[in-house]
Amino acid sequence: MAEGGLEERSLEILDIPDDLDEDLLCLYFENTRRSGGGDVVSFEKHGNHALVVFEDAETAARVVSKSHALQNTKLTVRRKPPKDPGKLLLKGLNPQTSLDHVELYVENVTGMYCETDFILYQSPNKDLVLVHLKKPLDKDFQTLKDEFSKKPLNGANLTLEQVESTDSILVANLSLALTEDMLELYFESSRAGGADVLAVSMLADGRAKVSFKDVKSVDDVLQKSHHYEGTDLVVEPYFDFLHALEDQSSVSGQDEQGTSTDENQPQPVSPQSLTVSVPAKECVSFVSVLDATKHHLLSLSSLLENLKKDHPKFDVSLAKDGVQIKGPDQVEVERRKNEVLKFLTGVVEDRLTYDKLKAEFLGREDVKKRLNLSLKIVPSTYSVSDCTVSVTSPSHSAVKQARDLIESQISEFTVPIAKECESMLSSTEWSDFLASLDFCIAKLSNAAPHARETVLSMEPGMLKFLQLHHQDLLADMGEVILFPLETGDGLSIQGEWSVCQSAAELLSAIIGSIFTKTIVVTQPGISRFLLEEEGVSILAEMTAKFEVYIDMAKVHWEPLEDDDILELAWKMTTCQNFQRSSSADSIQQFTAGVPNGRNSTDARTSARIEEAKKILAVIGSDLNPQPSSLGVTDIESLDLYSDRSQDTSAATEEEADQPQSLQAHDLQSTSAPMDVCSLDEDASFLLAIQMSMELNQRSDAEDFQKALELSRRESMPNEENTQLERAFEMSLQDTITTANKAEICVFANYNHDLVRVDIALGKKVGLRQCEEKVENKNLRKLSSHQKRCIELIKRKHAVEISIQGTTAVLSGFKEYVSEAVMDLKNVLRRTENMMSDAEIVKTVQWVWVEQGSSSKAIPYSPDATVFIENAWKMKQKKIDILFNNQPYSIDFEKMEEHSLASGKSVSIKRKMLSTEDLYTEGEDEDYSLLSSIPEVCPVDVDSDEFQNVVKDFYDTLQDNHNKIRIIKVEKLMNKLLHDQYRLKKVSIEQSSSESQVQRTLYHGTSETSVKEICIHGFNRSFCGKNATVYGQGVYFAVNASLSVSDTYSPPNADGHKFIFVARVLTGDFTVGKYDYKTAPLKESSGIPVRYHSVTDQIGSPTLFVIFNDTQAYPEYLITCKKIYG
Repeated sequence: MAEGGLEERSLEILDIPDDLDEDLLCLYFENTRRSGGGDVVSFEKHGNHALVVFEDAETAARVVSKSHALQNTKLTVRRKPPKDPGKLLLKGLNPQTSLDHVELYVENVTGMYCETDFILYQSPNKDLVLVHLKKPLDKDFQTLKDEFSKKPLNGANLTLEQVESTDSILVANLSLALTEDMLELYFESSRAGGADVLAVSMLADGRAKVSFKDVKSVDDVLQKSHHYEGTDLVVEPYFDFLHALEDQSSVSGQDEQGTSTDENQPQPVSPQSLTVSVPAKECVSFVSVLDATKHHLLSLSSLLENLKKDHPKFDVSLAKDGVQIKGPDQVEVERRKNEVLKFLTGVVEDRLTYDKLKAEFLGREDVKKRLNLSLKIVPSTYSVSDCTVSVTSPSHSAVKQARDLIESQISEFTVPIAKECESMLSSTEWSDFLASLDFCIAKLSNAAPHARETVLSMEPGMLKFLQLHHQDLLADMGEVILFPLETGDGLSIQGEWSVCQSAAELLSAIIGSIFTKTIVVTQPGISRFLLEEEGVSILAEMTAKFEVYIDMAKVHWEPLEDDDILELAWKMTTCQNFQRSSSADSIQQFTAGVPNGRNSTDARTSARIEEAKKILAVIGSDLNPQPSSLGVTDIESLDLYSDRSQDTSAATEEEADQPQSLQAHDLQSTSAPMDVCSLDEDASFLLAIQMSMELNQRSDAEDFQKALELSRRESMPNEENTQLERAFEMSLQDTITTANKAEICVFANYNHDLVRVDIALGKKVGLRQCEEKVENKNLRKLSSHQKRCIELIKRKHAVEISIQGTTAVLSGFKEYVSEAVMDLKNVLRRTENMMSDAEIVKTVQWVWVEQGSSSKAIPYSPDATVFIENAWKMKQKKIDILFNNQPYSIDFEKMEEHSLASGKSVSIKRKMLSTEDLYTEGEDEDYSLLSSIPEVCPVDVDSDEFQNVVKDFYDTLQDNHNKIRIIKVEKLMNKLLHDQYRLKKVSIEQSSSESQVQRTLYHGTSETSVKEICIHGFNRSFCGKNATVYGQGVYFAVNASLSVSDTYSPPNADGHKFIFVARVLTGDFTVGKYDYKTAPLKESSGIPVRYHSVTDQIGSPTLFVIFNDTQAYPEYLITCKKIYG
């Protein structure tokens, strides 16, 4: 009886000589003394290898441990290769099925992804595919085999088989100078794996088969990257069913033009034998060249002469049917042969299509003889068949050079013939003339047909798709002329009317068969990614792979050139108008959140413009220089900058004080038709005139120019500075949104190609997305300037930034996020001393000192103080500002305020008020993550509700009782979540066997998840990230001591931790497991009923896990902090 498994008792014998008798070999392995063998169960010989199965495993082990030789021939004996768990063979494929189709099929059946989990190798007949797994299978092989057999592919029923481990690899991209012994030495070296090489076989096309003694060596070699003499070697596993036919075709190809030797000469031998014996006779090799064109190219080239010149001991001659190489060394002869083969395999043929007249001209013997003389220097040759000219050269560059040379030698011209000479065209003299032409050909053109132009309109992307993937069809339309329209949205078809009509109908039918799809990808930074190098490369790859055209016309992204975010944010802050002095209630209004709105400023500006228009209308109504009641002093006395729209009583008094003539002129001006644009321009000039009159005592041209510029800014709110600021503010958010959304239009011949593009693009984009967090306590109280900086970071780097309390979450493409994180940290570092607007008003006061004996310090208004303080913190040397509609400048180096209108300067000072409020502990209590959520309210510290929540919390803190300080307790009143919870409670109470279905439990979370939980409840998409030991659900702790751990409630930048007090429906529960995605079924139940939750232990549970989001309701949020020391 056989002992041991079949694999343990089976051995392989390799390198068996053809003349070795099979019976003799079997007797040898049955002889215990000679081979160490014994009783043989079976013996099968196939070619130069055999499989022998012994009676017991011990005999097989004894045989494999010895070395064997028979009839002076060394035999290689090894164990039969085991099944390879990393490779599967898919059989029965329809040869018409593409490899991409097989790839999608394997992904669907196995749930794996080709890019990360497996590689496919297709057999030459395309009926077999080897699946090379990059990681072990999750499923049992038999189960997977059944799944493949149940699901046909392209009408074929497939079978899945396991494959025996191979002992060979296929090495490609070899240089011609590389020999078999060099390959053997390389793969036996330590850098290539250090394996024992059994044999090396050189194949065609720069490839070789390398076999190893141990099949385990193959995986070791495949895991490494291989480089030899500056060349990257391509290595893959070798299987007979994948490469046998390919090798045979290579061998047969070599037989046609390959090697034949003289009968008296030794045949090519292996490198091992070459190193042992030296040929005694001259070695001869012959390369058969049966192709007349290649034979002619060899005669034209200098290859053979160079080989003779470089190797004088070798004779290289061109025979009638090939190349003969003679020399003293067989290895060197083979190398010369490889150089000849390299030349022959590199021959390139290019085909040109001409009209019948040109093709006939090029086919004439006299023309061919002359052109071949010119082509000899390339070297190249050509042949003509019908209207096709085939150009053959040794390389791509040579064939292009030859093609250009032929094109340059042909010229075409038309000679008009007068009507009186047309009768000569039918004479014999004309025919004799045509026959006598040397290197020229002529043909009478037919009567010109009725030509027309047809315009075929289409989308620009459709036109690009036709040009890209239907270029052969367009090229075949030789009877018409096709021109793309300058607008890019159609084709102009020119030619004979009937031909144009047919071409238009054909193209319309093709356009109608083309499928289109608009794919919208929404990811942070997607537009930037697709327009930059990596994205363009991915789209080009998909364009070629799926034969589609991807139109990017609606994808927009422009880089932000300014590198300094802080400087750019400040540039966006235009010159603003403020009250100069602080009124009694201005601080109270500012801190209460009443802004100095821009609308009021615009209203004041409009009033000033209207006033200026009235004055200009008065001036314009009387062009004669006669005395008027409105003189220069009247104009100077008018306050063109006063806010007439807000102070109606003052306006009424001023109108009452005006002369009667001015009022009359006002009435006339309202009815008279005037040029509004000229009034606007004149009004702006009038403002500058007033300032220039105030400066009549000064000669400073620079101040005058600045007064003119600032007055124009203020008097024309729709001019450049206001328009730019508003346009930038409005477009900034649009630009950010555009960067995060890409709308691309895809054109394809088949609908499934559109789906494949959509899936492939989604995968490639998703793999490159990442998320990073930045914690900083200043994030929760950002000033308007800092907020603008963050918006500019989003714009500059095309990332999304969301701020939750003291944490900023940056998401997008990894490279962009890394850049944005550095910019955000830099902005926070440089503005760490900045305060919010309200804090500035509370703690800082800027004053100007009134000139005179009293030298009284007058504080600026709150909004002006905020603007000046931010400019000072930004280290601006000088700023321009408008006070009470008058232009001023503030010099921080001199600490002076300068009026551009009057030319006067006063000193300014910066004072610090009490900073007591900035450092009180009350800030912790005042700040809340949930301040924007109306369904949340703080719990009064003195209430019984607060005391009960805090008591229960501290009672379960255990060892952490004295280490945690509660900052605040907030109560949630989300009606939707509460109603869902109540409905779920009724359901569980009806199905539960437990008397207590509800428990008060604790759930610690991060700062970024607090709002999500308050709004959406305990959703598993952002809960359960820290633990999955008992299932993939939401975890709740019985004791708060577990929830306050940093693992479950990580502190934010302020050290705050966030713990939810939740009502949880635990119902019936059991012990959980890590792979549970839902609660398990009850085993004792006759019908399929699940538990409601799982826990860590039944007797005294410390935590619970739920798998239904409505089973828990967040009732309170406790914000606390660890106490150190």
